[in-house]
Amino acid sequence: MLVHGLRRTCRAVQRFFTKVRGRVLEKEREVSGAGSEERAPEYTIVGVVGDGAELNRAVREIRDLGVSKDDLTVILKRQDPDEPEPFPEGTRYIVIPDDRRGLEVPVGFAIAFVLLGLFFVAVVPSIGVPTLLVFISLAAVLLAGSFTRVGAQPILTDMEAPREEAGSWNDEFEMGRVLIFAMTRERRLIRPMREIMQANGADYYIVEGRLEPRAVAQAVLHRAGPNERGGSVMGAQGT
Repeated sequence: MLVHGLRRTCRAVQRFFTKVRGRVLEKEREVSGAGSEERAPEYTIVGVVGDGAELNRAVREIRDLGVSKDDLTVILKRQDPDEPEPFPEGTRYIVIPDDRRGLEVPVGFAIAFVLLGLFFVAVVPSIGVPTLLVFISLAAVLLAGSFTRVGAQPILTDMEAPREEAGSWNDEFEMGRVLIFAMTRERRLIRPMREIMQANGADYYIVEGRLEPRAVAQAVLHRAGPNERGGSVMGAQGT
């Protein structure tokens, strides 16, 4: 009897530890699975699309896939940076002003340099001509820098986009096309987003990592929707 009792006790203890061990392993699998989800890589699909109906259609179809409003950003150029865009509500878009605002100061300095050089020519002829040439050179540098169009390059540099691709994207942007950045951790969404880009005549690039544009310099950040004008920020540095 004593032996049988000990055996039953041993089996009960063994079953207890087996259950405990099973629960521990199950918990470890849950933690491991959660960790795998946290480590899932993020991808950015970059589209270079025409500025028109195809742009609006591509943005709408990408949002319809389930891409959230915080994971989709459009960069475009407008003469009026406060002009609303017909994107799905909440979509982030950054407008780069397509004008010559801010040129008054460098142009004014260039004119002042030329006038100062002419003054030296009239007052001190011996040094006036060399001085005039120096001031004309400075004025030319100022004017050249003022009229150089940087496009989307400051934004691409700020988010550390791949250098070679960024140069190509900026060139296309300066030729009137629009940049779309769609980010996801779900690999299953990459193919349909790529197909949407292709269907709307866009060139597309798939970049590993998150490329989230921010409004820098004179760019204006908007959220599409009825209250977007109040939400735009000149030179915003965040989202």
